[in-house]
Amino acid sequence: MAHSSRGVPASRRARDSSCSQGSKGSSCVSSQSRADTEMLERILDKPKLVVVEEPKERGMRFRYECEGRSAGSILGTSSTENNKTQPAIEIHGPIDRIKRVTVTASLVTKDPPHRPHPHCLVGKDCPNGAGICVVTFNPHSSRRHSFTNLGIQCVKRKDLDGSLEKRRNLNIDPFQTGHSKGIEDMDMNAVRLCFQCELEWDDGRKDSLSPVMSNPIYDKKATTTSQLKITCLNLYRGPCTGKTEIYMLCDKVQKDDIEIIFRRGSWKACAEFAQTDVHRQIAIVFKTPPYQEQDLTEEVEVNVLLRRLSDQMESEPVVFTYLPYNPDPYEVKRKRKIKPDINFRDRPCATAAESTPAAEQTFPFSPPLTMMPAEDRLSAPQPGAAPRPEVFYPGPQDSNNDNDESAIINELLESPALREMFSDPNFAFTMLLGSEQADVNTMFANMDVNFNQNFGSQPQDFTHINDWQFNMLVNENQTPQADAEETPANIQVKMEEEL
Repeated sequence: MAHSSRGVPASRRARDSSCSQGSKGSSCVSSQSRADTEMLERILDKPKLVVVEEPKERGMRFRYECEGRSAGSILGTSSTENNKTQPAIEIHGPIDRIKRVTVTASLVTKDPPHRPHPHCLVGKDCPNGAGICVVTFNPHSSRRHSFTNLGIQCVKRKDLDGSLEKRRNLNIDPFQTGHSKGIEDMDMNAVRLCFQCELEWDDGRKDSLSPVMSNPIYDKKATTTSQLKITCLNLYRGPCTGKTEIYMLCDKVQKDDIEIIFRRGSWKACAEFAQTDVHRQIAIVFKTPPYQEQDLTEEVEVNVLLRRLSDQMESEPVVFTYLPYNPDPYEVKRKRKIKPDINFRDRPCATAAESTPAAEQTFPFSPPLTMMPAEDRLSAPQPGAAPRPEVFYPGPQDSNNDNDESAIINELLESPALREMFSDPNFAFTMLLGSEQADVNTMFANMDVNFNQNFGSQPQDFTHINDWQFNMLVNENQTPQADAEETPANIQVKMEEEL
């Protein structure tokens, strides 16, 4: 017993001896147990800090201090054009004995370990140049607090170390990383909001809650973290076989960190393009992938979207329509099947007599000529010149029969006047004037025809002479030749135009 009492502390032995004496012993034990119970309840029912409104991840632009303008305000994820919201935190749990809550907001890196970030928070609740935001509120009035007018300000590379040194001096290191690493591996285009909460009890004691982080916030102007957006396509329809070349305009993208997805339900395919097909970070030339079904009977709509490989960020989709496969888009085969009204291969070529009007038909020989009386034709020939013949062509006859042509030739050859014309060797040369005579002489000289040779009752061949030559020969032979010496000088020739 002495050994056991020797090992118990003196204060405990005195408390036990005093509590064991009289009726006061029971009250002393109850007060001690009550204090221990309250301490246990305070530990178990300790409040916790919760982010009830996350910041909007995209659309916030980080601005430099030298830009000389406000850094803007971080909006909440549920913010709309008509209803603006801000990031907000809230105290959950029992707050009966909590007198005051102090929350310190700072920026940490997006990836773990979450170290202090050199970029700064600026706003009305931010101490000048500190880069952090400190707010104090009474939880009995409102458990929730919204961070209004809170912006993010960039720090130049030459000032990064100085900005981190300020955080060390303020003892801002929520996750106790010790600032051991440098800034070479930090992502300067993405940050997180970190909230540290300190509770002040009514008895003056202070407790610190575990730090809470928000979702990442990405810089709007950075191509590696900016929001993806398809502006337009030059084609929104194409065959289901794919390989349709399309031009896409979009917001800035990285050529080695982007892909184009075609999606419908469980089906998904990637467009075909190379890094060289990404032009100035705002245009992509690609070819559509083939659709999963090639035997489409109707049009199918699919979604086209951009996706970043690094963070799997996707853009809002646009609709593209796959068309059923058409092997003959220009309908060449259909047009070939249409039989034309006129088939030139089946019909024989039209003859000259059928295709030429009757008034324009020509014949190898003219029909019998109608001559004017001699006294009307040669009333007064001019001295030294032979009168010009007057020839009247009859109207065309509607006949193409070879028998009619032979009959006309035989009738002309049996005429006595024609025989007398051919017997005169100078019948064609004395009837023409000037250049006309020379032309006719040349013409007849080239013909080299002897009309008197073998001329008799047998029909002669005049097929090589045209109509005009033959008619002229017949008319000149029938015209009486008058010698220039025997022709009176006062006789005048009336032309056909004067009659």
